[in-house]
Amino acid sequence: MSYKPTFSEVESVLYADIRLTKGSAPKFYLGGKEIDIWSEEFLAYHSKSTTDYVRERILQAERTGEDVFPDIVGKKREKELVKNALFSGSPILFRGDRGFGKTTFSKAIAKLLPSKLLAIKDCRIHDDPTRPVCFSCKWRVTHEERVELEWVPRIWVRIPGDPMLTTRQLIGGISIQKLREGYELDHPEVFIPGRALKANRGVGYFDELGAIPSSMQTMLHELLEEKQITTSEGDIIPMKIDAIEIASTNPSNYRGTSVIKEPLLDRMEVIEIGPPESVEEEIEIALRNMYYTKRFGQRPPIPEWHARIMAQIVRFGRNAQKGRAQLSAALSCRATIKLFDHVYSRVERRGGRVPMFKDYGENYEMVKLALGGRIELEYGSRMNKDDFISALVAEALKAECKRIYEDYLPREQFETFLKELYALGEKVDGGSLIRVEKDIIPSLRRTKTVSALLTRMKAQDDETTLSAIEVVLNSLSHCSDFVSKFDHGYLIKEVRDFAKTSL
Repeated sequence: MSYKPTFSEVESVLYADIRLTKGSAPKFYLGGKEIDIWSEEFLAYHSKSTTDYVRERILQAERTGEDVFPDIVGKKREKELVKNALFSGSPILFRGDRGFGKTTFSKAIAKLLPSKLLAIKDCRIHDDPTRPVCFSCKWRVTHEERVELEWVPRIWVRIPGDPMLTTRQLIGGISIQKLREGYELDHPEVFIPGRALKANRGVGYFDELGAIPSSMQTMLHELLEEKQITTSEGDIIPMKIDAIEIASTNPSNYRGTSVIKEPLLDRMEVIEIGPPESVEEEIEIALRNMYYTKRFGQRPPIPEWHARIMAQIVRFGRNAQKGRAQLSAALSCRATIKLFDHVYSRVERRGGRVPMFKDYGENYEMVKLALGGRIELEYGSRMNKDDFISALVAEALKAECKRIYEDYLPREQFETFLKELYALGEKVDGGSLIRVEKDIIPSLRRTKTVSALLTRMKAQDDETTLSAIEVVLNSLSHCSDFVSKFDHGYLIKEVRDFAKTSL
């Protein structure tokens, strides 16, 4: 029969600060085999604080010139601020509109910690074998000859902001009365850790901090500053957890955002997180996070012109201040990701690999699917959602077609280029009709100027070639008088005096 400690014996270790050395420790076992946790094999996985691990990782990255947050696209300034705050052991509050990477940043911070740690087996807060804070583990390492350990994966705990959050859900607690009644130290009725305590030795992420009730925000003052908690009833939770505390909130004028108490703000470093700074960053975020990429472990073959059109649709919507309509909240990067997802899903469903304009939907249904539920127009707007989204698509198409027209079309050989296009089509009254279909590909490759253009656009396979010639013809229809859309194709007008043509 195992020995049951008296309450006075339990109380003697309840508030004790335990720090074991090789000489004072019990025997440690891992998978039933005794191990020396102070050996080189295991030394990196215990006895260090989360801040120690983070500081070491940041210094290592700076010595080698490595980006310590490779999962975060762009945001050079924000990365520097985060590194400095972490290096000084400061809690961080990310503030910014929804969907701009606050949660992703918190997960990137967690990746500065080791991918696994040694912990006392079955401990609910993954206690360090040499620096336990859980009272059950304190008793075990000081009163038992043999202590079992286990590997635990990197710890990242989300603590969602919820007005209905209870003290027990956030903090958990211990029942001194149950101990007096003779319950075992690790009995579930004696100790139930809340989410804040389960973040021990990892990252605790308070998602939408302001939504946590004010009374519990007050409890967090002590957690952020002293790493311990006193409940609203005045009971001190007898354990000092070691966690990197990260929180997020939306801007103060954002619908549904709650106020964060000033004393709590004073204990955190506020870092603003904004939208991607460039189209290229927007595209990179979308391609990294697409369903296709995550499922197949590789990016889909989306040509730059379609990637830019989709990214620009969202960016123009995000910056909508046109007098026609205005958004009540900025479109997030999730809108970009889902737009890429839905357009490419349409590509896959028709058995293709490379997007064409038809994959946006005849009336841009795929764009409306991605943006419709994420757009809220200001009250009194003269446009409805469908018209607003169609206007965004038109604006993005116009911008990308202008870029293609100016950056790719041959200036010195524009006349020859038009003649080659004219020769490719089916002769109709007043011009030559080109249908963007597979049977045109052999003729395209026999041309000189057009083929050279397609090579510059990296159109090497058949599908990318069709996509490229489609966007070229579309650009000509937007930016010149020589081409117009006609009957599911493009009509190249008959130019009687090519000498007068120029780009």
